[in-house]
Amino acid sequence: MGKTRKNKTRFALKVNPIGLEASEVDDFLNACDEYETSGVGPIESIRDQLQNVNIEEKLNGLQSLAVLTASKDKVTAICQSDVVRIAAPLLCEKDDSVRNAAAGALRNLSVNGTEVCDFLVEQDVLTPLLALLSEYAQNNDWKPSFDANMCNQMDLKSDVFLQAINLLWNLCESTSIAVETFNQSKLLESFIRCLDFNVYGIEIAISVAQCLLVVTENNPKTWHILNQYVANFLCLLSLNGDFGHAYLRTMAAGILGNAPALAASYAGTILQALTEVLDTNHQTALTGIIGLSNEDSKKDAPELEIKMDTQDDETEEAAANRRRRQELPTESDIAVRDVGYLLDAQRVAAEIITNLCSPDDEEWSDMDDDEISENESIVDYESKQSNGSSTNINEGDKLPTEVTEAIKSLALVEKMWQRSQPLDNTLSQSLMESNIGLLMKAKNLRISSLLCLQNLCNCLSAEDLGGHNAIYNVWVELGQQVFKGPKDPTVLEPSTSLMRSSLEHLKTKKELFNQMTQNDLELILDGVKNCSMPEIRANWLRMLGTLGCLLDETLVRVIISFIVETCANEEDVWTISEALDALMDMFSDNDWHQILIDLSLPLVMKDLEKKFKTKVRSQRRELKDRYPAVQTVVTNLSRFTKYIDKEAVDYANRTRST
Repeated sequence: MGKTRKNKTRFALKVNPIGLEASEVDDFLNACDEYETSGVGPIESIRDQLQNVNIEEKLNGLQSLAVLTASKDKVTAICQSDVVRIAAPLLCEKDDSVRNAAAGALRNLSVNGTEVCDFLVEQDVLTPLLALLSEYAQNNDWKPSFDANMCNQMDLKSDVFLQAINLLWNLCESTSIAVETFNQSKLLESFIRCLDFNVYGIEIAISVAQCLLVVTENNPKTWHILNQYVANFLCLLSLNGDFGHAYLRTMAAGILGNAPALAASYAGTILQALTEVLDTNHQTALTGIIGLSNEDSKKDAPELEIKMDTQDDETEEAAANRRRRQELPTESDIAVRDVGYLLDAQRVAAEIITNLCSPDDEEWSDMDDDEISENESIVDYESKQSNGSSTNINEGDKLPTEVTEAIKSLALVEKMWQRSQPLDNTLSQSLMESNIGLLMKAKNLRISSLLCLQNLCNCLSAEDLGGHNAIYNVWVELGQQVFKGPKDPTVLEPSTSLMRSSLEHLKTKKELFNQMTQNDLELILDGVKNCSMPEIRANWLRMLGTLGCLLDETLVRVIISFIVETCANEEDVWTISEALDALMDMFSDNDWHQILIDLSLPLVMKDLEKKFKTKVRSQRRELKDRYPAVQTVVTNLSRFTKYIDKEAVDYANRTRST
């Protein structure tokens, strides 16, 4: 039971469109708590403001709503009220400042998870949102303007579009209803024109590309439209520039790759477009921004003192310009944004390669938890033959030659391995203290890179992966990272999955494991014992089964004894089925007769078989699509138990006769 194709995971960056500092947000939330204790809740106050005819009152209410989204408790309260249903129509208000505040507040709310996005769709946010975006689609004269004196800040009308497109992106990423509604809006072509960053700016182009990357995935209704704009996307694939341009180029590659026919036709071109962004060392880029915020503070301090002295003499217009300047991004803000673009670009690149290296849906499962068994076939243990189509990972490439050759010539395996490395401890600690957002992006890049490497392991031959020695070195280094690094389950699962896939390539290379000791083995045994996640335990147990085909009898005895004991105490049926499948694999080349006798394995397995069948029946509903694979293990286990019983008897008779 081995091959896995993980669904892509993207992470939206929470924004604060009203420009408040973190301390100001905290002060506001504390004030809300005080209002509630006095009997005046902030939600009721916001409702009144949003329904007021006065523009300023509406703006105040929307700004308050935006700030409330920073608190999980307040988000829960918002979702228990009708505030969203009242706020949504303000997306189509005549006043652009109200539209902007409404789009920003709803965008902030939408980054609080799938359930919140479901709620927004239920509250009919999509109707005014798509109506708003349709206005831009129908207005051929609309082009953003940028103020050179304000760091190229875009005009208010264009910022409304930016907030709205990000809101739509979040909704479509979270719920299929939003994607289906988007399909009916006929907006795709108008969005594609906004990818022209020379006209619409890099920020709008990136946001539109993020949205298109989501809405074109597994959405055949969009593919025929993409086919009409291939030239536009190919132009973006050759784009050079800073990290923002690299991110746009990467997403353009992903959008092309979402349409199967285009992915097949332009696979080599897509992979070529990704290689440059993967060349950049993300750890070096992250190190370069550490300390920039302190420098910004020192630069800004004298200017602030001058402003404080002159505030009394300011005109209203000058004061407004001063406030705008204070809200402009600093050098540090821009550097952080750009490195964020790099991390996101590399993560998306890993996801694109993963998708391109998943041959087809019939051969590879694309379900959330399903892992199709490598041995999903009934085995006749008397003849050691299977009647199924069990595939061997070492049989050769499962990819088109063009893709395999591109992966090799561009050294994509090596580049993904570099991107999958944990951050330097000092760098990680600095980011923990200064920018948790970038730290999370770096972690997400690592996870996507590990999953990409696992897919490449499942698709490529050992030779194309660099040879058996290189694969062994990866397996050992991953083990060191897993045992020495922090025990983060979100990283442990893809790490152990990659270890498991890489070990499959080494089944015939016993010589590489000659120096493995019981102390080394104990690390994996402890990994199983100390792990609370069934998926990770299953990976460890599968690896133990593979090692049982490579090690000497003394260590095999330890492995068999441990697997049997673990299965007796394990509650998760999928984990047990993986362990039993691994155990049966260990007897494929050697019957281990003395171990059968010493561990009384025939009797132990008969008892374990009964318990396993009972658990399968009780957890059948939870298994869902995994049930057929587990049922195959049940069938094979019955045959295996009978087989080792006969082997043990025959061995005992032979021993007595000699």
